[in-house]
Amino acid sequence: MPLSCLGLFFHNLWDTYAPGRAGTVLNLDLAAHCATMRRMNLRSLVLDYLHTLQTQGVQRLAVDEEARLVLREWMLAAKRGGRPAPVAPVPAAQPAEPMGPPPPMQQDTTPVAASAETAPENSLSAELEKPLPEEDAEEPEIPFFRPGGGNAEEAWANMRRILPTWPPLLKLGTLREKVVLPQGNQQADIVFVGDAPGYQDEKAGLPFQGEAGSKLDGMLKAMGLTRGQVYLTQLLKFRPAQPRQTLNTRPPSDKELLFSLPVFDFEMQLVQPRVIVALGVIAARGLLQQGNLPLAAYQERTWNFRGIPVVVTHHPSYLLRTSDLGERRRLWEEMLHVMELAGLPINDKQRGYFLPKGA
Repeated sequence: MPLSCLGLFFHNLWDTYAPGRAGTVLNLDLAAHCATMRRMNLRSLVLDYLHTLQTQGVQRLAVDEEARLVLREWMLAAKRGGRPAPVAPVPAAQPAEPMGPPPPMQQDTTPVAASAETAPENSLSAELEKPLPEEDAEEPEIPFFRPGGGNAEEAWANMRRILPTWPPLLKLGTLREKVVLPQGNQQADIVFVGDAPGYQDEKAGLPFQGEAGSKLDGMLKAMGLTRGQVYLTQLLKFRPAQPRQTLNTRPPSDKELLFSLPVFDFEMQLVQPRVIVALGVIAARGLLQQGNLPLAAYQERTWNFRGIPVVVTHHPSYLLRTSDLGERRRLWEEMLHVMELAGLPINDKQRGYFLPKGA
């Protein structure tokens, strides 16, 4: 059940029973006052707990059928002004009669909605009436990541403070403990995003380190840029864990990337770049959520993330494995496209990089 519905329910329940509400008989003796205070404390505890869960990224709570029945009864009691449900009179005991064959069972077809008290009037009523899906507990809920802050500087500081111990990622139990935070210009026109940190990234606490990072630096230099002029980040800010791990790093899982997407979304709301460059097929899949398309399919077009153009290209580590001039030219043409989207000037020398001599 959505936490927003539960919070609304407890607000409405309190409004019905709260002291001073029209139609409520007030008793100002000590016992009534103590009862009022107990209700206030209970309400505060429940609402504070729900708000705490929301700030931790929890969107829904599992509610079984028994709990739904209790909530439904509380809601109906609130609609009656706090009066208990009417109890049908118990008929007088009749002498026992010889037992005959049992009558055929018939399904009660009386519509519940016929009663004014049980008609669903809002989203909470509809939520309580819905059957509990069997697979509901198995579907991952994408968490919220909203650190808050009165301005961009406070928001960045809150993100850096909250992210290392953010419960939705920690509770996965599949990640290492050290966070690898973004690097670069927080108002950059170009964002480069990879999938997850590797050994060198984790060691330095910064993205795109080691030999692959050196290749990225060379690419930026050819574009006339430095790390300080762009924004470098990873979708997943923690190195994926595995048994007996040393230098090796496994690819992040779909769930790890899915749970990291709200963090990247928050980053993009602050940076507001002109273009995003997804480095590698895993980063593209995690960012764009288009299934297991091959890299070539992602490279065929310009994509979109929250209204921001997305260009997909090879991870810089690819340049360590190929010396093919045609492949390098194709990657460079993708960077030329990025420069155009970012509104950067492109000179003739840059347009001629990685072309065959005499072309």
